[in-house]
Amino acid sequence: TLPPSLPLPLASPTLPPGPVARPANLQVGLNFIRLYFGDEQYFQPDFIFQDFAHLGVQAYRQFIKADLYWDVVEPQKGQWDFSSTDSIIPYANFEPIVTVFSNQYASPSPPWCDSPDAFQKTLGADAREYLERVVTRYGPYVKYWEIGNEMEHWRIADPGSDTGGRQVAPMPKCAPVDGFSPEEQGLFLSQAAQYIREHDPDAVIVMPGLIGLSDYSLDTWLAGTMKSGGDWFDIVNYHYYGPWQRYPGLRANLTAFLEAHGIADKPVWMTETGSTSSATLTERTDYPNSPETQSADVFRRLIQGWGGGDRLVLWHTYISSADNPQNVWRGYGILTEDAEPKPAYYAYQLLTQELIPFHQVTPLNVDPRGANVYRVETEDGAVRYVAWGSGSFTVPPGISQMTSVVPDSTGNFSWTDVAPGQTIALLDFPILLR
Repeated sequence: TLPPSLPLPLASPTLPPGPVARPANLQVGLNFIRLYFGDEQYFQPDFIFQDFAHLGVQAYRQFIKADLYWDVVEPQKGQWDFSSTDSIIPYANFEPIVTVFSNQYASPSPPWCDSPDAFQKTLGADAREYLERVVTRYGPYVKYWEIGNEMEHWRIADPGSDTGGRQVAPMPKCAPVDGFSPEEQGLFLSQAAQYIREHDPDAVIVMPGLIGLSDYSLDTWLAGTMKSGGDWFDIVNYHYYGPWQRYPGLRANLTAFLEAHGIADKPVWMTETGSTSSATLTERTDYPNSPETQSADVFRRLIQGWGGGDRLVLWHTYISSADNPQNVWRGYGILTEDAEPKPAYYAYQLLTQELIPFHQVTPLNVDPRGANVYRVETEDGAVRYVAWGSGSFTVPPGISQMTSVVPDSTGNFSWTDVAPGQTIALLDFPILLR
């Protein structure tokens, strides 16, 4: 329990007794869940969690209005609000991956900080109180604690910085005039990780998700945080939104970095990946994009991640945001903004039904310009193959059926008979064989 100087009760009659039972081996989930984004049924927990069960979701991350961001639970000093988080985090069937401090520009500075002179680079009294509150309250229900997110965005605060892109979110009013370097961030992150572990010995610390796998993200930001912070995280975490063809080479760079820094034994998560169904949004992919390419990417991206060594891959996102030309994230959901299923919704369900939980995903051939073939052995011993690209694929022994992972107009999949030794011409859209 907290000392008397912190009068807010940590117990709540709405919280069930912990700990709770969750999937033991996390492999698949969704990112950015629009809980409480409106009064409609599809923004409410009952609807969403019921659909998660239907889809085979194991884990979820970035549930913005009910997450543990500092400005959500303590927007002003001493004004604590756990009403939304209390209704979400203890839910027993799905693993919440919580993000502490901030979704963008995480730092030890409190939300009410409004002057650069007040910016804090190390864990002060306000930050320690915030962590103690949330970790003590939710420790029985939370295993995975992600400290911040995409913190390379702090690069924009460095004097003379040229980030080469637009600002993703408004800078904090108290952003430091001398910047917040990766080395300084590493000290903050290591202090926060240590403090969380002191109050929750079972905590697993998730590294802030890297924006991508660029040289800056790996060689400057991650290497810099490790210089001053040391080995402060338990799980490596990154994001990838580029074309599927570029992924294998970039993922190999991450493997090489981890090996060179002696941390190749750490689990790796890809907590954000996805593509849009909007043909007019070409910022990250342009296949050209369509509902069908998005459906194909559900398999291409998750299979590539698992085959590259990632233990958990989260698709971004569940419900799409507004479909308007100004929204550069439109069309990323497997549901429309009105919660109508898209082809990707049915592809996601097919993937979880046929492949999850898996024992091993083995790349048999990886070629962005040729054939891409992956062998999937499920935990119950069944064998599946996923293949796409150009060239052909010979049906292996023990395989008797195949289907495209892109559903028909009714959301169904047409399984056809195949025979071992049969040659199948590959297309950009994957086929699933069983």
